[in-house]
Amino acid sequence: MLRCCSLIAALIVVGLTTVQACADRRVALVIGNSEYREIPALKNPDKDAEDVSNTFRLAGFDVFVAKDLTKLQFEKELSRGDGGW
Repeated sequence: MLRCCSLIAALIVVGLTTVQACADRRVALVIGNSEYREIPALKNPDKDAEDVSNTFRLAGFDVFVAKDLTKLQFEKELSRGDGGW
């Protein structure tokens, strides 16, 4: 539960930061990863990512979702944000 709340809080911060950076367009990148090296696999990241994405969409964001990314894939998704999303 704590990890889920932390994820949601982080996504809200990212979303709010995005709003300030580009007032004309509200964009959110939602990432749902289920497995990590240092902690046990999460039970429901797909559903969590879907719920968070829907919440951002309802708030007027353009939402981009990525799931089960490696570090390299994550960095690639973030760099796409410079013009891709």
